[in-house]
Amino acid sequence: SGSGHKFGESICGTGWVVFRQREGLASHVATTVTYLGGSSDSLTLNFSRPASGPYVQFYKLLRLGQEGYMNKVENQMGVTSYLRQFLSNLKHPSGKPRFQILDGGDTCCLPVVAARLNPELDLHYDDIDFQHGLSESHWYVSGYSLGFENPMNEKFENLCNDVNEATTMFRIVVKSNLTRTLAENLAGNIEKILSVLDDLDAGYESIHSRLAGLAVKDEEDISMSMEELREFSDSIGELPSRGLNKSQFIQQSFRKKKQKRSSILAQNIC
Repeated sequence: SGSGHKFGESICGTGWVVFRQREGLASHVATTVTYLGGSSDSLTLNFSRPASGPYVQFYKLLRLGQEGYMNKVENQMGVTSYLRQFLSNLKHPSGKPRFQILDGGDTCCLPVVAARLNPELDLHYDDIDFQHGLSESHWYVSGYSLGFENPMNEKFENLCNDVNEATTMFRIVVKSNLTRTLAENLAGNIEKILSVLDDLDAGYESIHSRLAGLAVKDEEDISMSMEELREFSDSIGELPSRGLNKSQFIQQSFRKKKQKRSSILAQNIC
């Protein structure tokens, strides 16, 4: 199985499942239905689905062909290998590796890097904090918790037997638009954010601005006066209406502050 929009150049919502033999296709997936006066096999998880995904995918298969897809995947695997090697070689000031690689390596693997911060380092931040830190540079790398809430007992439990429920990880999906130049930019930003996170005793949360912290508090918990808030907002731009209460003022000011940040690079990694 695979993602058609990540690796097939199709649109979101397109995916592939390939069965070697008809016998391997479960009966609840492959169903025969009576439709428009005849019988039709439905091989989708939902019978009624838009046809745009398969149409785009079929066009790309015809347009690029086997050679085109081979060249595309070889390029993706090369960029993936670069990022994997970069993460593998990165060292903590203690001399230990920064990351633990979790994927299958450069062969027999999708163009995806799966890793986690080295648990031996006993860091005060995790992969989710790392994800948020990278987003400040407009790089969006998906972080995941390896725990889940069990609906049977409503307890938060470990997803895998060899890790506890607090374990986290991240992945980088290398699509065809992630070039080597962009990958080098990502690598540089990874080094920068790790240096920042290392200097924060309380983890990533401590670099949130005071304004961001106040924005989520109730009015009665806000200790700053309105004049102090207006002084703090001077660097943000035009002040909001004086008719706003404290909470509304803070939230609007925080939004304006975020909007004024300059964007150096916007690259989305699913």
